[in-house]
Amino acid sequence: MKPMELVEQGRFLGEEFLLWLWMRGLAEGGTSGLEGDQSACFVDDSVQLVTERGDVKELSLRKGNPAESREAFEALSRGMRPAKAKVRLLSGDMEWTFTLGAAGLEISTLKLPPTQSKDPQGRVADRLFLLEEGMAHLERRFQVFLTARTQDPDELQETLRAWLRQGLEGLAVGAGADNLPWQG
Repeated sequence: MKPMELVEQGRFLGEEFLLWLWMRGLAEGGTSGLEGDQSACFVDDSVQLVTERGDVKELSLRKGNPAESREAFEALSRGMRPAKAKVRLLSGDMEWTFTLGAAGLEISTLKLPPTQSKDPQGRVADRLFLLEEGMAHLERRFQVFLTARTQDPDELQETLRAWLRQGLEGLAVGAGADNLPWQG
C-alpha cells in the first residue's frame, strides 16, 4: 500500500480527535480528564470542515466563535468532518496556539508562550522546553481520546452524538443528527 493511501485511511482518527477536542472544549471546559492536569484545550477562532458529497465540499469558519456557531453544528449534522482547527492550549499562565490538521495530526502556525531568558542560548533552551511542554499536553489528550475510543467506542460515539444534539437544540435539522461525520 502506498504511503498516501495509508494516511488517507487513517485520517478518520485525526478527524475524530479534533471533534473530541472540540466537544471537550465546549462541554468539559477543555479538560483532559486526567487527575491533576489543570490544563485546558479549546478549538479557537478557525475551523475547517470537509465532505466528499454535496455541492459544498469545504466550509471555513473564522473569527468570532465558530466552534459554538449554528453553521458549525449544522455542517457537522450534515456529515461534514473537521479537517483542521486553530487550537488554544492553556496551562497556568502559559498559552500555546496552533493549527491542528486532522489528516496527519500535523501542527502548524505554532505560537509558544513568551520566554523569560534574555540571552540567545537561554531563549533557545526555553523555547525547546515550551515546545515539549505544549506537545506533552496535547499528547496526553490524544492518549485519553485513544483510551476512550478503544475501551468503549460505542460510548464515545454516543457522547459525541449527544453533544451534537445539544448543539443543534432548537434548530430545524430533522433527521440530520443521524448522519454523523464519524460514521462510515
